[in-house]
Amino acid sequence: MKYTSIYLLLVLLIILAACSTNSTSEEETITKETTKEADDTIDISSIQEVSTAGSLSMLKKQQGGKETSGIPIEADTAKNDGHVSNEDIIDAAVSSLKEAIKADDNPETLHKALIAALGSPYYGQTIQEAEDLEPSFEDPYLPQPEAEEVADESSEVENAIILLDASSSMLLDVDGEQKMEVAKDAVKSFAKTLGSSNDISLIVYGHKGSESDSDKNESCTGIEEVYASGAYDNQKFSEATDQIEARGWTPLAGAIDAAADKSRSMDGTTAIYIVSDGKETCGGDPVKAAEKAASNESGIVNVIGFDVDEESENQLSDVAAAGKGEYYAASSASDLQTTIEYEWLPSDLDLAWAPVNIPPNGWEVGDEYERQRQVLDKIPNIMANEEMRYEAALTRLSEEKVITEEMNNAVSQLIQERFDIAKEEVSDLEQEKIDQVNEREEQIRAEVVAWVEEMRKLKEKAS
Repeated sequence: MKYTSIYLLLVLLIILAACSTNSTSEEETITKETTKEADDTIDISSIQEVSTAGSLSMLKKQQGGKETSGIPIEADTAKNDGHVSNEDIIDAAVSSLKEAIKADDNPETLHKALIAALGSPYYGQTIQEAEDLEPSFEDPYLPQPEAEEVADESSEVENAIILLDASSSMLLDVDGEQKMEVAKDAVKSFAKTLGSSNDISLIVYGHKGSESDSDKNESCTGIEEVYASGAYDNQKFSEATDQIEARGWTPLAGAIDAAADKSRSMDGTTAIYIVSDGKETCGGDPVKAAEKAASNESGIVNVIGFDVDEESENQLSDVAAAGKGEYYAASSASDLQTTIEYEWLPSDLDLAWAPVNIPPNGWEVGDEYERQRQVLDKIPNIMANEEMRYEAALTRLSEEKVITEEMNNAVSQLIQERFDIAKEEVSDLEQEKIDQVNEREEQIRAEVVAWVEEMRKLKEKAS
């Protein structure tokens, strides 16, 4: 009897433990389901804080809907094809919207709930990008002559070969800017002006391989004409120059030889212009190469040493002397531009009639309009994608008899009124940007006209 009582007691304890475990499990399940249900809803009090204003300043503050954070910006700013790209987003939003309707069954609340669930998160950065648009016309190059330069001089050069050093040392900074970038900008200005009356060629060296010993052969033999000799084309020259990256060794002698070989096939006087920040490192003799280049009746070698040490400056100076040209030192970014402007360019007076600084033409202005329009169009694209999500959600709620047709129409009207305000402001912003383009084009034209007139007066005074 004693053992039977003990046995029955153990069985009872096991049953009670099992019941307790089941109860805990059921409670956890209920808790998880309640939490999940809560996750699928929107806090009704927070809905009332959502702005339905349609001004661009208010749209910029929109945080984005609960269900739209995963939409890529490229998709939400692109023109849609009339279909919601992700139906799962609508499915996820519908349950939240139902809860909002139960709490407050009026069009304004449902409109706010739609924004809270399906609004775009990309208005802020997209509108800011549009507001920050500025005309991208190149500034005119209008060199101001020094007093002693006001003489009736003209350049006899008919062909120009520019040698640009792209060795690894050009990766260093000068005045807070990378030397390679400074040199490229200076060379582009030089070519733009000189190219108005000369055929131009751009040869780059040091841009192949790397500064390691294993890449020395590739770097020292990697001399390349990146802009073939011919009439100057601003876009093509700029593109060719912009792609240059500083990398390796300095085959200066080989680059001069390449320029000299090229000059022999050209008619008329040819000048070689070298922009370098260091001495030869590939074993060549740039002084002999320059002497050989200048022995050709049409050859002359000019050199700018850009932020160089004493040893490099001595060699580069000897190169210019052997090439019957001139050596100039430039220790800073401004020095480089100034040296090119006052030492290498033809007479400023002659430039007054050169087709260097023609203001933007109609095609260029049209291209600028289009560039800006592509940015501005992203805003109405966002609105169209957002509206499509709203309408899809309203359709679903109507089909499930959650809202009446009258409610559907009333909310759609609110959505439309909001976007009408935004579209009007986008239109005003586009006109503002068009006006800025036109004003900048007129400003450039006035600057060029004034500069040409100044050059004309100086020429008359000098004659």
